[in-house]
Amino acid sequence: MNEDLLKFDGFDEAIIGVCVTWHGNMLVERIVYNGKLIIDKLMSDGMSEEEASEYVDFNMLGAYVGDTNPAIMWPATAKEIDERS
Repeated sequence: MNEDLLKFDGFDEAIIGVCVTWHGNMLVERIVYNGKLIIDKLMSDGMSEEEASEYVDFNMLGAYVGDTNPAIMWPATAKEIDERS
């Protein structure tokens, strides 16, 4: 595994693995987090669900810091994914 992978500080318990994906013409690895576990942690630290969602949107998803920026996965069944289409 690439030692330069970026992590979200304080959310190690939400790590579910590493993905490999293309970024432009380069294959990169990214640490993958379970978004629900991140929200749960933020709420256990005192945030409301809305505050936690806004925090994730602005401070995590909105903070591109390089090719190995972490990825956030939101658990969903195949049926739930189909219903989004």
